[in-house]
Amino acid sequence: MAQTTLRDLLEKTKPILQLKCVAGAQGLQRLLHPDILVTRAGLLLAPVDTNYPPERTILVLGRKELSYFEQLRGAQRGRSVRAMLDAAPLAIVVTRGQEVPRILINECLERVVPLFVSPLPTQRLMDGLEVWIDENSRESLSMHGVLVDVLGVGILIVGPSAIGKSEAALELITRGHRLVADDLIQIEKHRPATLVGQGRPLVRHHMEIRGLGIISIEALFGPSAVRDHKIIEMVVELEEWQPRKEYDRLGIDEQQREILGVKLPLMTIPVRPGRSVSTIIEVAARDRLLKQRGINSAKLFHESYDRVIENRRSGQTIE
Repeated sequence: MAQTTLRDLLEKTKPILQLKCVAGAQGLQRLLHPDILVTRAGLLLAPVDTNYPPERTILVLGRKELSYFEQLRGAQRGRSVRAMLDAAPLAIVVTRGQEVPRILINECLERVVPLFVSPLPTQRLMDGLEVWIDENSRESLSMHGVLVDVLGVGILIVGPSAIGKSEAALELITRGHRLVADDLIQIEKHRPATLVGQGRPLVRHHMEIRGLGIISIEALFGPSAVRDHKIIEMVVELEEWQPRKEYDRLGIDEQQREILGVKLPLMTIPVRPGRSVSTIIEVAARDRLLKQRGINSAKLFHESYDRVIENRRSGQTIE
C-alpha cells in the first residue's frame, strides 16, 4: 500500500479533526507508522525523561498542559519547550483552539517539527488521531491460499498450486465451517500484533474448484457459510508427502510462520491418498482452542510418559 504522510493526515481529516498547520510545514512529508504513539505531552513539560521513540510519537497539548506552561517564567519556559522538542516528536497538536505560545512556534519552525492546532476537545482529538492512523498506515500484503473460519479459529491454508487447498476448504464448508477468502488473501496488520485477512471484492465468497469451475459459496450454502474478514490465528501448509522426510509426530515443538512481523503457529500437513486433510485441519482447530484454555495434549502426554519412565527406573509400579 502507499505510504501515508502527515500531509495526508492534515488534508484528509479536515472535516473530522479540523487540523491546521501553524509551523513546521516542511516536515509534513514525514511518514506515519502503524505503531505511532498519540499521547499527551504531560511530563515532558516538567521535564522528565520518558524515552518516547524518535519520530514515532505525536504529542498533544491540552488545557492542562498549556495551563502549566503559562505558570512557568523566563528560562523555565525555554527549558520546558526544548525538553519537549528534544524527544523528537513526529508532530505536536494543540487542542481546543488554544493560543499557541510563540516560543513553541519558533522552536517548531527551527527544528521543522509540524505543529497543528485543532478546535476539538483533547480526548476526542486523540481518539480520532489513533483511529485514522491505525486505519491508514497499516502494513499489508497479498498471499495465495485459502482463509477459513473453523470453529471460530481463523486458519490460513497455504501450499503449492493444485495441492488441494480449495478442495480441503470446500469439505470444511460442507461440515458447517465458513469461507473467508479463496485464491488471493489480502492481509492487514492491526495493532498491536493482529493479522486480519479478507478476499478481493470482485471474487469474494467464490471458490475455484478444478473440474467444476467457479462456484459461489454463499449461493450454494447460504450466508452462514461465509464471512467477510477474519483474524488469522494459525497457518496450515500443505505439501506433497515425502517418504524420506521426518514429520513431527509428537507436536511438542511448535513451528511458526512469520507474516508482517507477526509469528503464527504453523502446522505442516503432508498430502497423500487416503489422508483426510480437512479432518486434520478441523482437529488442529480444536487443539488450538484447547491450547488457548491452557491444555496442551502433546505436552501432557510427554510429561506422563516421562513420569512412567522415571518410575520404572526407580523400581515403582504404575497401576
